[in-house]
Amino acid sequence: MGLRLAVFLIGLLCLSGTEQTTSLDLSRYDRRPFYENDFSKSQKITREEDLIEQAGSVWRRKARPANDAEWIAEGGGSAEVRNGKLLVSPSARRSHMVVWNRRIFPADFLLEIEMNPCGSTGGLTIVFFCAAGVNGEDIFDLALPPRRADYQSYHSDALTNYSDSYWSRNTEIESSSNRLRKNPGFKLVAEGPSLTTGSTDVTHHLRILKIGAHIEIEINGRIVIKWDDPDRPLGAGRIGLRSMDGVTMVAYDNFKVWQVTPKEKR
Repeated sequence: MGLRLAVFLIGLLCLSGTEQTTSLDLSRYDRRPFYENDFSKSQKITREEDLIEQAGSVWRRKARPANDAEWIAEGGGSAEVRNGKLLVSPSARRSHMVVWNRRIFPADFLLEIEMNPCGSTGGLTIVFFCAAGVNGEDIFDLALPPRRADYQSYHSDALTNYSDSYWSRNTEIESSSNRLRKNPGFKLVAEGPSLTTGSTDVTHHLRILKIGAHIEIEINGRIVIKWDDPDRPLGAGRIGLRSMDGVTMVAYDNFKVWQVTPKEKR
């Protein structure tokens, strides 16, 4: 490990305020199953390109996703459910993809998902959560501009969300860090070690707990970030999975969400 990287990792420990030795403590919460998907059945995936149109130089929405669409894919590349996985592959040319689930998830939740980068040697993966329009609209409201996987459209335009960058092979330092941002504004609010370095053909387990203003990120059974939002925490919204340029394929599995409430004091 280089000196620069070692200093960087020590700084992450101090910044996150977490020792990365414990898993999420859920004993204080009641959990009610909200959504579960093990990708064992075929599922409809709608493409954003079929929901938008170009009028001169301007792109606009012409339709909302159909009610039977389980996933909505934005950007160039492929997204399919095959062999019990959700497989997302940005195209060979410079491209990105975002795949949104059809549900609007509660403000207080526990998300659990497995991902495998399938040997990818570059790129970055992100999970968006609590995503909505800046005025409270659904992200597929016809008044909102198309996104087409352009990164700025997700972090500095018409959406509010939290975004967690949990896996990367772009640079050594980026690969070693987990970065939580609040959008719009691309504001880095917390940072910790990624715990996803090493082999690029292994499955990683991601859990996100969000309750009120409090957010915890757990990677492979160890907490990497604890953060309390001091400024109007975000509420109910969509969850999306982003694969950025350089990723060849990501395999997602066991997507589960619980609605979470604090246990009553007895």
